[in-house]
Amino acid sequence: MTDFTNNLEILRQGLENNQKYLNELQITARDYKLADWMHERLVEAINSFEENLPDNMQAGGKFVAFQDTIINIEDLGYMNPDIIIFYGKLSDCSEVELVQHTSQLNLLLVAVPRLDTSKPRRKIGFAQEPQEDK
Repeated sequence: MTDFTNNLEILRQGLENNQKYLNELQITARDYKLADWMHERLVEAINSFEENLPDNMQAGGKFVAFQDTIINIEDLGYMNPDIIIFYGKLSDCSEVELVQHTSQLNLLLVAVPRLDTSKPRRKIGFAQEPQEDK
């Protein structure tokens, strides 16, 4: 075997080993333009906003397109690549879902009275585990 073919074989084996290593790590690149990333940032913003609110208040959202309508935000979802969904209630307790394209998102967080103070405030983005009666 010549030095040239020997060097090619060593290089080929090194590339195969690197590929095996990368496959084992199962590294996937995150696409920060997708709705799941926007969802994570909104959840953080809402939860941070609620940290300093009294227990009888929660985060509400006022959206530019709906002028004076405020939604009591109860949960948040997304559909990749570009849809955010706000789940909540209006002040008359009617349920609403706002489906919003990420490029059109303008959300003013406002403190609003909780509609049901008999239950603990639900942390946005986290499902609460059922609690047994005591």
